[in-house]
Amino acid sequence: MAAQIDPSGEEPSVRAGRGATQGMPDNGRSRWQWLAAVISVAFAVLMMLALIPAPATPFFQGFDEWWYSLVAGTAGYEPSGAVALLNAFGGPPGIVMLPLLIIGLLLARRRWAVLFAVLVYIVPMLFAQVFKNVVDRPRPENSLVMVDHGSFPSGHVTLTAALMVMFIALLSPRVRRYWWPVAVAFVLAMMWSRTFLAAHWLTDTAAGAVLGAGVALMLWWLCAPLLARDDARRKLRKRETPAPITELSDAKEPSS
Repeated sequence: MAAQIDPSGEEPSVRAGRGATQGMPDNGRSRWQWLAAVISVAFAVLMMLALIPAPATPFFQGFDEWWYSLVAGTAGYEPSGAVALLNAFGGPPGIVMLPLLIIGLLLARRRWAVLFAVLVYIVPMLFAQVFKNVVDRPRPENSLVMVDHGSFPSGHVTLTAALMVMFIALLSPRVRRYWWPVAVAFVLAMMWSRTFLAAHWLTDTAAGAVLGAGVALMLWWLCAPLLARDDARRKLRKRETPAPITELSDAKEPSS
């Protein structure tokens, strides 16, 4: 029989990849991503507006000082163990993860995921720096680690929350729901560590959590169609990979 010619002139693999991408509901986007992002960023902005008139004495300063009196470490404490790891994770040493992640994504041929990862590393921290310079809230006294100016919001928590959202976005949809509790627990641990080290007030860490998660969710929503293309191509490659030809081990020659 003569081979059928597609009038569009496209290769079958190209058509299949496009069909797989278009077949995803709403190009991989979800309404909850957009809604959660808007609510989270709006909450962080409202906290910033509440701080601008009196950065050193906002109406919730009493709550922050109460928490500080409960959890702040004693003077002279040297970060070690989990506290030291959390301090490094949200600081410059944690940036080492970015090139490692990029290499892994490139090896997996997830080129759009690379763009998404880079944006999640950069954009939330740009927002955090803008907030810091606008508010310039004084940090708690006697911080146990080196800090820069501006206590609001916590850069460590902002980056941590953003990265947790990014990691979940790059997972298979079937396993994402199992990792949300892990991500929330890790962000809470980072919030505790920043207040234990007297590097931030508790409300600084709360603002960092919602800001980082909100901006990352917005980036996830924007990049979802591109991430869906990566997933569609990966599934297509799996279907097109020829199965290995194996011989039956129990095959016998016919007896004479």
